[in-house]
Order: sequence, then structure tokens, then C-alpha cells
Amino acid sequence: MLRYFECTGRSSRTQYWVYTLVSLLLLFGALYVDIAMLGYFRPGVSGLGPLTLFCVFIHVVPNITVTVRRLHDSGRSGWWYWISLVPFIGGIWLLVLMCFGPDGYGANAYGDDPRETSTWAPRAKAVPLSRAQAFVADMDARRRARGPWSPSSES
Repeated sequence: MLRYFECTGRSSRTQYWVYTLVSLLLLFGALYVDIAMLGYFRPGVSGLGPLTLFCVFIHVVPNITVTVRRLHDSGRSGWWYWISLVPFIGGIWLLVLMCFGPDGYGANAYGDDPRETSTWAPRAKAVPLSRAQAFVADMDARRRARGPWSPSSES
């Protein structure tokens, strides 16, 4: 919900599915309150209670934007969202697309990798090397830079 109107960038699978789970729980909670407290439920869109309609209305835009960002993470254009309008198979195909992983590590045409800048998993902090570890790493880097074909003083 923090990126309510943002269709640019990418969203990871975790971000997408956590948003979906929370919005479904809120929807079922609103439906429960409408039925239990107000005694109001009739099948059909117009038969939903006021709290359920409010919950649906609030989540329409972020549902579209998080789906578009998830499509961007898998390397697809946000226009693939319209596949959901195809009868019978469209919604199933969009669900399958939401399960695909990213198109690789690092940035793609739609932005930086959300797994690198995610608030869900903090980045590992670099641990400083001791002098001995730094010396060994430097010697190893020099050895790799020389390559296997150049003469070395070790042989």
C-alpha cells in the first residue's frame, strides 16, 4: 500500500504474495463483520455490505499496480495484465505468470532488482578482514590476475 499508484519498477514474489494474502484477509474480515454485525449479505456485487465494498474499492488500484510491478520483475510488460480479460484461461494464465521467478539477477529494463533493496530481507553487512586475511586475499587476486600461463616465482 506504500506504492499505491506506482506502476514503475519491480515487486518480488514475496512482496506480491504478502500483499495478496493481507488484502484477502482484510476482505474476509470485512465480509465477516458485514455478516455478523450488520446481518447484511446478499449474493451478487450489489449485495455486499458497506465494509466489504469499501475494502474492495480501496484495494482495486494497488492490486493492479502490484501485479504490473510483478510482471515487470519477471521481464514482461505491464500490458500482460489485460490477459486476465480472456474468458476462462486468462485469469489462470495471469496466476501462472505471477508464480514465475525474476528474469535473472540484477537490474532489468524495468528497474533494479527488488530483492537487493527489499525491506523484507536486510542486506548482509560487510565484515572487515584481518590483516592476515587481507594479505591472503591480495595474494590470491594477484595470482588470478597473472593467469595460469604466465611464469610465477612459486614453481
